[in-house]
Amino acid sequence: MPPSGLPGGVTDINANKPEVKAALKFAMKEYNKGSSDRYLYVVVDVISVQGQVVEGYNYFLTVKIAKTLCRKNSNVSGCSPISNSPMAKTYECTFVVWSRPWLNDIQLMEQQCHQLHS
Repeated sequence: MPPSGLPGGVTDINANKPEVKAALKFAMKEYNKGSSDRYLYVVVDVISVQGQVVEGYNYFLTVKIAKTLCRKNSNVSGCSPISNSPMAKTYECTFVVWSRPWLNDIQLMEQQCHQLHS
């Protein structure tokens, strides 16, 4: 169940809540599906999570993601980020996920990513 709050107000929420994990898993599935890269990306750090009560619930997820050696048709659960390689790539991404659990509806409304340089 999404946290309660004033409609329209944005509040910080705990990244370990099951509904936040579900929203982030959905956002990453959509990111990987839409990426032109042949390899999957995984979350390596959760920077911030905020929520907003609307007609449903908006999750604002800011995360650091990294490229893996797992191909897109792989199961992401066993994939580790690449490090110390010219193939390694990391991005900081902000995802906005809109959830209406009573309708069994979840949508990725926005995604913005920029590459981080080490």
